[in-house]
Amino acid sequence: MSFDTVDLLTGKVFQVTWDLGRRCNYDCSYCPVTRHNNFSPHASLDSLKKNAEFMFEYIDTYMKYRTFKVAAITFTGGEPTVNPNFMEFVKWLKSEYQAKYKHKWTARFSVTSNGAMSEKNASAIASNMSHITVSYHTEADDKLKSQAKARIIQFNEAAKARNEFDLSINVMFHAERFDECKDLCTWLDEKGIFYVPRVIGEEADSPASFAHKYNQEQIDYMKNFWNKKNANLNKDVEEANQLSAVGKKTSEKKKLGMTIGRPCCGSREMCLSNGNESKKSTFVDFREFKGWHCSVNWFFLHIEQETDKVFHHQTCQAKFGGERGYIGRMGRGGAEIMLKDLREKLQTGTMPTIICPKHTCGCGLCAPKSKYKDKYFSTIESHIDKRVFANTGDVDAL
Repeated sequence: MSFDTVDLLTGKVFQVTWDLGRRCNYDCSYCPVTRHNNFSPHASLDSLKKNAEFMFEYIDTYMKYRTFKVAAITFTGGEPTVNPNFMEFVKWLKSEYQAKYKHKWTARFSVTSNGAMSEKNASAIASNMSHITVSYHTEADDKLKSQAKARIIQFNEAAKARNEFDLSINVMFHAERFDECKDLCTWLDEKGIFYVPRVIGEEADSPASFAHKYNQEQIDYMKNFWNKKNANLNKDVEEANQLSAVGKKTSEKKKLGMTIGRPCCGSREMCLSNGNESKKSTFVDFREFKGWHCSVNWFFLHIEQETDKVFHHQTCQAKFGGERGYIGRMGRGGAEIMLKDLREKLQTGTMPTIICPKHTCGCGLCAPKSKYKDKYFSTIESHIDKRVFANTGDVDAL
């Protein structure tokens, strides 16, 4: 069988990822130079504030037509915490949100970090953020790994003490340090800390690829982890059967994309529908969605501070018209142009639908999508005000 629709059960938030800059205090071999270095200038506080104004207005525009009015704003890099303006900016951002937008929608602020920071900085993050994801890299030297583990323990204690703060770990599964990664997962299990075992890279399909190639034993380890997680999600068979099935049934079983398959990066639960059957999942072994109707723009926004570019999604970079790339730049009036165009499409009922331009879907997998137009619109109507599509020519499918 093939899955005709991927629909969100949890994690219905509007997810913003904001790359604050490429400067990083690590130098991982699998991180391309376009994502990290040790020399890029730090973004100024003024430039961060100006782009935050665009971000807030962009979110606010979409929220007017979304059912679930929650945004998760995550700072990434590089290493975002090395910017000396970071905590001052976060505090300003929270005050700006509370003054102008809190009465309209909920925002959660989080950061993805390698954990190589002082105890003082970690304490400030735990006091001012809703969430931190620590990405643990086994390539780091022993001193940095020891520091990261100390911060993980500190963040875990802070999460126990403060209900408004929580922690998760991305364990970057290095093919040549696989046992060390497994040992870390055992350590995290013993401490009751939530983690996601992350495959490095998307596809090991070219000499220039940064993706790791895993042997069969390693592949089986990853598969077993997600299979157990999926089995736990579907223990309540009756509840699983009540999930609304969307899509046309097919008889042929297909396994496309990576041998390992793909988990949701945020470990979100999805509803995978096939004919009249549905099941919960955080992992999908079907990944080829090229040509499918996708709502990724309704659930994601990515900002690159250093390049001044804005994308619907960081990795898939899907645009309207079946293309890939950035949707605009924030500088020189670009922010105002993007906002004006978005508002006009929404207000006039001419909002286009993204047609997936990629052969395989990676991060963004959890965004509601369907191979068939009519099933796509029946899937997203619980998430989105369908009037935004009224004059697109797809109205017959609503």
